[in-house]
Amino acid sequence: MTVTTENTAGQPAATSDTPVIQVQGLGHAYGPRQIFEGLEFSVGQGEFVCIVGPSGVGKTTLLQSLTGLLQPSQGAVVFEGTTVKSPPEGLAIVFQDYSRSLMPWLSVLDNVALPLRSMGIKKAERVRMATEALTEVGLRDVTDAYPWQLSGGMQQRVAIARALACQPRAIVMDEPFASVDAQTRAELEDLVLRVRDHLGITVMLVTHDIDEAVYLADTVLVLSGKPATVSAMIPVELPVPRHQLDTKALPKFAELRTEVYRLIKNSGAPSASA
Repeated sequence: MTVTTENTAGQPAATSDTPVIQVQGLGHAYGPRQIFEGLEFSVGQGEFVCIVGPSGVGKTTLLQSLTGLLQPSQGAVVFEGTTVKSPPEGLAIVFQDYSRSLMPWLSVLDNVALPLRSMGIKKAERVRMATEALTEVGLRDVTDAYPWQLSGGMQQRVAIARALACQPRAIVMDEPFASVDAQTRAELEDLVLRVRDHLGITVMLVTHDIDEAVYLADTVLVLSGKPATVSAMIPVELPVPRHQLDTKALPKFAELRTEVYRLIKNSGAPSASA
């Protein structure tokens, strides 16, 4: 991933030869209030990027711009070489509130297959693709259940499976684990890492949880300021595969966590949750 700033070690950011997402001079304003401006970065194939920053800095607005749900006031987002004007094929979205994104009157299988139906895929193929996606997230045995019969963590797995069913090259996630308990959150974090490693997809995830950002990411992108800019891009050079206990016990994990928190706290706005 690249940005126009230097990383916190003072070295130029790593450059991907094949960027999946490119952000070029991106800015957005709501009336006279400028949310962010001049954002420049790129995300490589298979890279996991976590976006952090103070509450209200514009993280969700940025994700809406990346996915084509919102047209930015300035600049452009390019996905696989094409400027994003609407949600592009090959890019999937996972929202925070799974209870609103799942249809309670549809079975788990039908929820996952729903976007495939709108794509005109025939029923037999929809069932196959949806079943494969549910298998990927460990829910092969609950295809006939309804969302309201599942725990919150299982419902969020269904939402992730629905995104995977479309066989995306990239997934954008907006605080996807904020509504579940700590143990379930850890399980879902590990699930997303396994899926990324298995399928080789690119992931961009917004979070308020600094530990989560450092644990998941190859790169942590810090937004700060009013209007917001990319204040730092921090490469996360921790051993892989990651482990909830062993990784978080490493001195390097603590150093990275402290650095991200310092950047957010010194941004002049209310800090994110540490």
